[in-house]
Amino acid sequence: MRWRNWGHTVATEPREWTTPSTEAEVVALVQRAHAEGQRLRVVGGGHSWSAIAAPEDIGVSLDRVTGLVTVDRPAGRVTVRAGMRLHALLHALDVRGLTLPIVGSIAAQSLAGAIATGTHGSSLQHGNLSSLVEAMRLVDGRGRLVTLAPGDPRLDGARVHLGALGVVTELALRVEPTFALAETVEPIPVERVAEALPAIARSAEYVKVWWLPHTRQAFVIRYERTRDAPTSGVSTRRFVDETVVQTLVVPGVFWLSRIPGVGARVARLMARTIMQPRRVGPAALMLSTPMPARHRETEAALPLAHAGEAFDRTRHAIDRERLVVNFLVEARFVRGDRGWLSPAQGEDTCQLGAYCAGPTTDAYFAAFWRALAGLPARPHWGKELAHTRADVEARWPDAHRFFALRDALDPDRTFGSAFHTRVLGA
Repeated sequence: MRWRNWGHTVATEPREWTTPSTEAEVVALVQRAHAEGQRLRVVGGGHSWSAIAAPEDIGVSLDRVTGLVTVDRPAGRVTVRAGMRLHALLHALDVRGLTLPIVGSIAAQSLAGAIATGTHGSSLQHGNLSSLVEAMRLVDGRGRLVTLAPGDPRLDGARVHLGALGVVTELALRVEPTFALAETVEPIPVERVAEALPAIARSAEYVKVWWLPHTRQAFVIRYERTRDAPTSGVSTRRFVDETVVQTLVVPGVFWLSRIPGVGARVARLMARTIMQPRRVGPAALMLSTPMPARHRETEAALPLAHAGEAFDRTRHAIDRERLVVNFLVEARFVRGDRGWLSPAQGEDTCQLGAYCAGPTTDAYFAAFWRALAGLPARPHWGKELAHTRADVEARWPDAHRFFALRDALDPDRTFGSAFHTRVLGA
């Protein structure tokens, strides 16, 4: 069976594909893989642009290992089977009057996969999704069940686990009562973004910046809690965005942008669609975006103090190298955390995303990372990256602790892959 990720950037042909339905079946599967010297990869939604989830020998789907296990409303905690998709979890919480305090742009990933890569939203008051984890169960590389309880020092190592420590089967997460958010959009001259980024990051509980290259304005998008009733049409617009705009219109825009001299005009037309009147809706809906048209992404996490310089370096590189960029540059903000390999480890960060589709993407991404040379930029694990173990050691002070934890939990590299050999070593 041929496997291909959502972005069509990675494809493999694992020898075997399996879908266990219980934790006991996962244990037996890993024990067999270890005994046979097979390498095993768990695949969730396949929504990583990197090869982090690419199965080589045995591909595993946990789509049958799903559902809520317990709901502790007074403690603000739920226990969830790790194969559950984020959109299903959000629905199951919503019917109980609960939600996650932060979500990413897309909710198609499995829960275990989303925390594995440091998937995040945009808020300096909240960390990434892995920071919500209060306990974890996993099956290690020899098929032993391991429980990481609150206070276990290994838990911070396993939050952003890269799929390298074991098959995560169960997670305890922090939740809170449902709430509504009001969205406002403020235009800002692109020349002012770099200087304003630290202030923008602190200007609302949830806030992000979108800029379409080749245009003169960026947009600050803020979300603040409100008791106002939801705006009529929010859900309907999401449906139209996903079924019409992202399926038909945006791919056409991507194609038009390839025509010489047309890209900048198309970008200016697209920018006009970002401005919207104030909208109100459930937090999980407002903080996520419609499933976008297929494109590619790379992303760098930087300390907030370097965010403005990184933004301007990216902007100037696009102009200097005359790159045709047909999708957003996005600045999002993530509260610092303790995850040993979290992109936000140690301090508040700006996570600067470069997105594109079409034949200019390789040149753009190479220029993006050249522009950030010399800055303390960490890659997003789920997006395109060319980093090596030496880069990881240089950028994460706790990398050696993660390497040691990997040696303890998977000494024979049952969960190894070509990607993991490059970024973590053999």
